[in-house]
Amino acid sequence: MNLDLMIKRGQFPWRPRPEATELDVWHEYEIPLTGTFRLNDQSVLFTQVLESSHGLSAWAYVCLEPEEADQTSVITFASADEMREFVEATFRGREAVLTLAKDDRIIDQWTRNRVEEDLSATVEEFLNGIIRSVNEVSDPEQRIRAKFAGLEAAGSELAPA
Repeated sequence: MNLDLMIKRGQFPWRPRPEATELDVWHEYEIPLTGTFRLNDQSVLFTQVLESSHGLSAWAYVCLEPEEADQTSVITFASADEMREFVEATFRGREAVLTLAKDDRIIDQWTRNRVEEDLSATVEEFLNGIIRSVNEVSDPEQRIRAKFAGLEAAGSELAPA
């Protein structure tokens, strides 16, 4: 599957293309957070890696091999921790698509990254790249607003000692 075509702006992260089918939700809290879907005869594992209190969230996707897809269609987990361990192990050592969503809709920020250690470290690398790109914004006011928003998001970390 062409990973560059896995997601589309404006879509729900758990259904990142209009043609995605067979949504199988493994974990949800108001919205699907982890599970699988099919896209062009390919089974894809998705998970929300993190979310902020400002409606921003980071999501990851990895294509499953046919035997993995067969296994996940009947898999059950004894706990949420067991599910997270399985998801981490499935992503590790593979190329994944990472994207950001705002208010449960995919925005333009996305990349393909190899997950070397864990999803959190890979998402941090992705976010650092976005932060570095703020310096390339030509409009100074927009650049300053973006940096200020980052400071606001840091919140309590900036509180005086």
